[in-house]
Amino acid sequence: MTTFLRRLLPLSVFLLVLAACGGGGGGGAAPGGSTPPVSPPVGTPPAAPPPLPTANSITLQSEPGDAIGQGKSYQYSASNAVITVTAVKNRLVVEVKGDEQWTGVFQTGGNAAELKIGEYTAVPLYRDNMDAGASGLTWWGNGRTCTSSTGSIIIDNVAYANGFLQAITLRFQRTCNGAAAALRGTVNYTVNDKSTAPLPASPAGDLWRPPASVAASPGNYAYFESAPGDYVGLGKTWLFDRRSALVTVDGAGGHLNIRVAGDDIWRAELEGVDAMNRLAPGYYADVKGARFHNPVKGGMSWTGAGRGCSTSTGWYVVDAIEYEPSGVVKRLDLRFEQHCEGRAAPLHGAIHYDNTPPAGNAAVSAAGSWRAPAAALPATDNFLYIESDAGEPLARGRTELQTSANTAFEVVGNGNLVEIAGKGNHLWNIRFQTPSSISQIVPGNYTSVAAWPMNTSTEGVLNASVDSSTCSTQRGWVTVDSAIYSGGKLAALELRFEILCTVGVSSPQGLLHGHLRWRADQPAAFPGPAAVPELFWRPSAAMPAGTYVYLSSDRSDFVGNGDALFTPLDAAITLTEKDGKLDLTVNGDTRWQASFQAMSNAGAILPGYYAGLGQGPWKPARGGFSWFGDGRGCNTSSSGVVVDKAAYVGGQLSELTMRFEQHCEDAPGALRGEIHWLASDTRQPAGPRAAVPATLWKAPAGALPASGNYLYIESPAGEPVGGGKSYLLTPANATLRLQAADGGPLGSGGYLSFDADSGNWASGQFKFDFQAMRSVAQLQPGFYDHLLRYGTHNTAFGGLSVSSHALGCNSSFGWMVLDKVSYTNGRLGAVHGRFEQYCEGSAVPLHGEFNWEG
Repeated sequence: MTTFLRRLLPLSVFLLVLAACGGGGGGGAAPGGSTPPVSPPVGTPPAAPPPLPTANSITLQSEPGDAIGQGKSYQYSASNAVITVTAVKNRLVVEVKGDEQWTGVFQTGGNAAELKIGEYTAVPLYRDNMDAGASGLTWWGNGRTCTSSTGSIIIDNVAYANGFLQAITLRFQRTCNGAAAALRGTVNYTVNDKSTAPLPASPAGDLWRPPASVAASPGNYAYFESAPGDYVGLGKTWLFDRRSALVTVDGAGGHLNIRVAGDDIWRAELEGVDAMNRLAPGYYADVKGARFHNPVKGGMSWTGAGRGCSTSTGWYVVDAIEYEPSGVVKRLDLRFEQHCEGRAAPLHGAIHYDNTPPAGNAAVSAAGSWRAPAAALPATDNFLYIESDAGEPLARGRTELQTSANTAFEVVGNGNLVEIAGKGNHLWNIRFQTPSSISQIVPGNYTSVAAWPMNTSTEGVLNASVDSSTCSTQRGWVTVDSAIYSGGKLAALELRFEILCTVGVSSPQGLLHGHLRWRADQPAAFPGPAAVPELFWRPSAAMPAGTYVYLSSDRSDFVGNGDALFTPLDAAITLTEKDGKLDLTVNGDTRWQASFQAMSNAGAILPGYYAGLGQGPWKPARGGFSWFGDGRGCNTSSSGVVVDKAAYVGGQLSELTMRFEQHCEDAPGALRGEIHWLASDTRQPAGPRAAVPATLWKAPAGALPASGNYLYIESPAGEPVGGGKSYLLTPANATLRLQAADGGPLGSGGYLSFDADSGNWASGQFKFDFQAMRSVAQLQPGFYDHLLRYGTHNTAFGGLSVSSHALGCNSSFGWMVLDKVSYTNGRLGAVHGRFEQYCEGSAVPLHGEFNWEG
């Protein structure tokens, strides 16, 4: 019982990781003992075996309360799933890849060379690398598994040829984690089933199409039509074409990524049918999310501006597709329908993509000959207007207007040099310098300007980059329409430019034009957060009172770890805020960090919806958001944040309620969370439990001295730190030292370090560090449970680390009992305790008992 209590926490943490990765089949050695027999699923095998199956099929029936099947029924055949069955001696492994993904393992035990007809009861949970002499059974998938189970297997008929399984009919029943509800199933398999699912064909019926006018959009385009109640599209219509977004398609084989980079990022992952090497024209019906797609149907997941589905259903039609010989998609016409979380409201969309490069070479025009269209420009605001030809490599055909409402402008003049930064949805940097004969920026036409160092001393310099991308060579012209100085500093500027940009050895295929108007006294006018979407995620369960952090991670999310809840009683939660910039740390059994930045002109965190937030560099007009930790983070991300409440007292944040949704690399899987923080919540973790469980380990009678200082170590076979031996270290055979925390008296800060050095590895050299929970200033008698490895421990519970001969654990868990503690003038005078440590998730514990009397 003691071992079970100590192992419960880390195993649950392991299962959260396992669920985030899609489940697992268990691990470790075969369990000892046996479980009580259970009734077989249907009855004992009939006297005459039923006929062997002629087709492959799997059926599952889950009772309400069963954690694996969740009370549902499932049926699979070659028409809707890929079924794989393998047999090695007396072990049968079944894999199902359909709308759900399952793995089952059936081992009949007894070291039989083949699977035999019969009934096998009291079958425990199958674990990886289980000895063939033991029986075992598991069925898991979709991020769900058991830590313990019992069940039965009935093999009604089985056939072999030349030692290879040809056919089998099997039934099973299994209860999970001590629950009464059962999962029942049948497996029918034959090697002769060569049937396959139908491949995509022309769609039947009248499926959604975009309006005819959409086809007139220039260049590549993406059109989205969202019904009221659809979360991704928010019930709006969106059209992106060459002028407003960059539409790209990449991937390999039947896997495609579609990315629409406009004011916001929209992205799709598309999966074809595994039996086809590539996507082909046709109707892909009844598709679910892409990350765990059905290989006989395909899969699809769309996200937009940090909004996505945890689960989705829908269809897509490939109207046309063409591949390059290299396998890269050259052309694609696609339309689709997606439903989030089973809602009726659809998101419809159409993609047109053609990667054929534009023909012809571009040439620089006469200086000053281009001017931005007046109707496209604001009357008074600062602006940077960018217009790009198709094939131009910087803006790549986009037309973009940055104004004081969506961009932070930084214009710095220094003599005859001006540096311009437009920090909006795209980060533009433009550097212009007049010829050396001109000492400051003055109106006029500047011809034959080129990027440094391609210019000469008598020519001007013009460099432009966007989002850190630039060109191998740049040349063109600049026209300064006006330049106003005040107090010797540049106070206002209007200029136009044209750049012919070359990348590598390619011929330039388009021109980049720009028009800037700027006044130093023009402030930013960024709007605040938007109205909160009604469908934005909320926790499904009731949350506790006071400060908490709740996380919920989709299976395909890279950062999260399943579901987790932290409060000040089980984690250290720290939040700081200044001028709308928030930093959060959560140090519990897992460790997390988050940053949130409101738009730069807000000065504080405002309630509302912040859409399409990326992680650094922040966009001044939008802000930014990032959540990472536990060794995982995003390279890029797109997030939505809802601030439900932000209250300030005396200019200091006093209460915050915030929800978020983060998509790493704009991928379908999301990490979602809710933060509720109260400055007034000063709760601390409770101290040790005064009631010590009577079942906890104690040193054997007669193993310890009656008094004096000592350290006793008991290490069973297979335990890595103690080497499978027992040791008694006393002043007679070792140097014993009790050490204090740095700069404090012995026992201060709830810290204890015991060092026992015999001078000989063979006779024992041990050290342990123990830290009580952060609320304990001095060691107290009692039971300290939930101890992770000291140094990376959860400060709400404390830490323990035991090592020997410089051998220790990378990770560990355990407990400490302090049976006696006494202090004199704030200094530890005597202490007696015992402990247990499991190293690297081992099932074998290290135990110890010690005494110190000053």
